Amino acid sequence: MFSYIGGKSVHSKWLDPLFPDDFSTYVEVFGGAFWMYWMSKKTPATTNIYNDFNRHLVNVFTCASTDPGHFHSVLLSYYPWINDEDKYNEFRTEIFGDFERAFNIPDYDLAAKYMFLQTHHFSGGTGLGPTTKIYKELKYKPKFITFTEKFTQRKYLEKLDVMSCENMDCRDLIRKYDHKDTFFYIDPPYFKMEDYYTKNSFGYNDHIELIELMKQTKGRWALSYYYFDELEQLLPRDQYVWHEEKTISVNGLSKSDGATTKNGKPAKGVRTSRTEIVVMNYHKENSFDNLFEI
Repeated sequence: MFSYIGGKSVHSKWLDPLFPDDFSTYVEVFGGAFWMYWMSKKTPATTNIYNDFNRHLVNVFTCASTDPGHFHSVLLSYYPWINDEDKYNEFRTEIFGDFERAFNIPDYDLAAKYMFLQTHHFSGGTGLGPTTKIYKELKYKPKFITFTEKFTQRKYLEKLDVMSCENMDCRDLIRKYDHKDTFFYIDPPYFKMEDYYTKNSFGYNDHIELIELMKQTKGRWALSYYYFDELEQLLPRDQYVWHEEKTISVNGLSKSDGATTKNGKPAKGVRTSRTEIVVMNYHKENSFDNLFEI
């Protein structure tokens, strides 16, 4: 529904066909912007679970799925402040200052303020913080409006109606929802790239524990990574199904506010070829020869 680091919206063309067709519970363990759920052409499962460690993201999706009509009206009330630097700084201080707010019930204004910051952030993602500067979109429709308009579109409303949210450790979440009729999509912070999300949030031991836990689950799963040597030993190719997909990414952003030129404008990215790895504990015949651009 919005730009976010690691977003899989442009990967859905080749990822979605890899997913099974027959499961009653769908779980995205590292939800982010939940793009695979929104982009999938499959009928939503009976139970659809969004999970993320970021409480603000969870609050956004909790508000969106609990009362999308009310959330839409709250978002509309923030339109007068689009591209307003003073309001951006005010919301940034509230979100990232010494402010503690209960997250046990949906908080629609807090979610709106977080999305105001998120959609006024150049690179989109976890670079948001107490020193992030506003990025004003003056050439195209503001991203805040684009996000708000999603709540008038049937394809999003139908999926919001059948989803639930969690804010749990990935291991606890997997144990909670593990069942033979569950399908887990797991897109963790990639190995040795964890700091793009948040420092010290997910380290080497966490990767090992996650993979070892997945090897014991009753449900089916698909796990996304870039290649690293240990993956061959942890999930041998002769025991698990590997799919490798070449993609082209546009790089050049810093880990925080995005790289800029000398005059302060966003720097143009560098096109880099990458290979995405998806490891699965089930068989499904697929053949892909296309190179997708992201």
